[in-house]
Amino acid sequence: MRQRDGTVWVTRPILRSRGWTDAAVRDFLPEPEGFKPNPRFASTGAPMPVWRPATVASAEATPEWQVWLERSLRRRRTTLEALAETDDADFRVRLETATAAIEEEGGRVCGGRSRRG
Repeated sequence: MRQRDGTVWVTRPILRSRGWTDAAVRDFLPEPEGFKPNPRFASTGAPMPVWRPATVASAEATPEWQVWLERSLRRRRTTLEALAETDDADFRVRLETATAAIEEEGGRVCGGRSRRG
């Protein structure tokens, strides 16, 4: 999610598209670094917790998270590509923007590779 000032924030739906589960968010990320209005339910939805791309990149760079992701995908019998599939063009743009920001910070590329590795 990109704010008017150009700041990119990573939401739970974006994290899910990158393989994260609620348990992984709890175990590998700190408390949310902010809360932003829900773009789908702006008037009625609760604010969404968000994290900075650098925070997500740091978590994804840890060996513990990488091992967890591999096991989680195998257990769920899915792939990162399948998790990232969407027909929602608006979400696709937000996902691509967040992914680029995470990768810029040294996070993994959607295929599991890292720019640093």
